[in-house]
Amino acid sequence: MSPLTRTIVLLAAAGGALAVAVTALVMMLAPGLDPLPSSLAGHLGAGVELALALMGALTVFVVSVSALLARGAAPRGVSPGLLRGAALLAALLVALTTPGGIIPAAGYTFALTVIVGSVVLVVLVALRYPWLGLVLAAALVGLVVAAVAVGAGALIARIVGALGAMLPHAAIPLAHVAAAAGLLVWTIDQARGARGRLAIAVLRHRRLITIAAAACALPYAVARATWLTPWPLFGGSAELFAAEPEARVLGLALGAAMLTGGVLTLGLIRPWGTRFPRFFAGIGGRTVPPALAIVPAGVVSVLFTAAGLQFAFEGTGSISDTGYLLLMFPFWLWGPLLGLATWGYAMVRATTPARQPEVVPVG
Repeated sequence: MSPLTRTIVLLAAAGGALAVAVTALVMMLAPGLDPLPSSLAGHLGAGVELALALMGALTVFVVSVSALLARGAAPRGVSPGLLRGAALLAALLVALTTPGGIIPAAGYTFALTVIVGSVVLVVLVALRYPWLGLVLAAALVGLVVAAVAVGAGALIARIVGALGAMLPHAAIPLAHVAAAAGLLVWTIDQARGARGRLAIAVLRHRRLITIAAAACALPYAVARATWLTPWPLFGGSAELFAAEPEARVLGLALGAAMLTGGVLTLGLIRPWGTRFPRFFAGIGGRTVPPALAIVPAGVVSVLFTAAGLQFAFEGTGSISDTGYLLLMFPFWLWGPLLGLATWGYAMVRATTPARQPEVVPVG
């Protein structure tokens, strides 16, 4: 990563850690305040949960500030391996004390991001290949018209309104994610040149690890795709679609977002994860900045790991129901695998010599 990106990542980690530490202290000193949603560590008791959050946040803050003072590197006189171990442990503590309820907001946000991203991609293709862009634009407009016809316009407005209402409650969970993910991304960047046994194993099996991580998107995406058939799975029914036709659109949008996440995960091992596809105007053929993949993947890894482990631990009633939902939402597996895949990607990018960009002219 560039020095500027490294600084931004460390500042995000330090800022998030400071917010988490202050919140934990306030909750300790004023136990009468409304409690935050419980985290995975909350099963050990509120006092233990707050103590772990405070300890993890203070460690993240100290490591982040020390690295900032050392201009993004490990401070002199400190073992890099020991520092990375402390950073990972601190990030794990902060992640495991993340208040629950952030996954729904993240899911809806990503679904809206996919919609906006689709428009941007169509524009980039259209500028390079106008006729292909025209076909893609027509298909996109057709999807929008079909969605609006079943009331998706009002549905999107309600989703945006709901997200706006969630933001104040999501501030502290987001601080946890920023602190843990920022330090995880910095650790991955620092360990990109590692050659220990674990690093060698990750490099050797990184394709299998990445494919397994991407495959975690399939159960939910396939289940949502059945909503296009007369035999919908996972909450869909003819009665529901008749009463609320926009529900089908929402389910399909969330399924498409999950599938997009799986495809983006594959980018960690595909050529287009290293160089932008040639059919993109302006950026086609240019080298993808490593941070463009490492930072988002690090954030999602922390988010999925924290929420997935809590979801797996709490369950939802019977063993069969819990197993069914863990299969539909395998975040507990996707998060750790994505973290390892991202580390493998960073190591490969660090050892791949930079090449001159193949700039593709527009028109």
